[in-house]
Amino acid sequence: DVSIPAMSEPILLGRSFTLDADLVLDSAAASGAVVALGSHFGGWSLYLDHGHPTFIWARSTDPKEITRVRADKALPQGKTNLRLRFAVAKPGGPATVTLSSGGAELASQSLPSSFLMPAGGGETLDIGRDLGVPVTEYATPRGAIEGDVPHVSVTFD
Repeated sequence: DVSIPAMSEPILLGRSFTLDADLVLDSAAASGAVVALGSHFGGWSLYLDHGHPTFIWARSTDPKEITRVRADKALPQGKTNLRLRFAVAKPGGPATVTLSSGGAELASQSLPSSFLMPAGGGETLDIGRDLGVPVTEYATPRGAIEGDVPHVSVTFD
């Protein structure tokens, strides 16, 4: 598990990036955060919801400012990978989020904005859990992943 201040490098907001996560899942119904940034006051999370890759974007606690995309297909038990593509046409503009695994697209969703502001200095970027105030409600305590996230890489355009 890794936890760093949310607004330290890398800044995973407002610009295009691809996040690749290697996973080792306890079951095909595993839940928990893969990567979480900020909180439900302003943040996003890439997580598993009973095995289904899910992304939530919360600009605030207002339901109108929360966007969630969930894959229909669950990831398999054991070693697998998950990719988040966050594509922005212009800095700070709208974004498209695409979830994929093994080269197959699982889900995609447009976001009205590619920028949000984490609520304060205590917000974190977490891998394998979601500490502090969580971005969303998870099926596991503190969003602890049911398995392991041995490697995450981020590539910026």
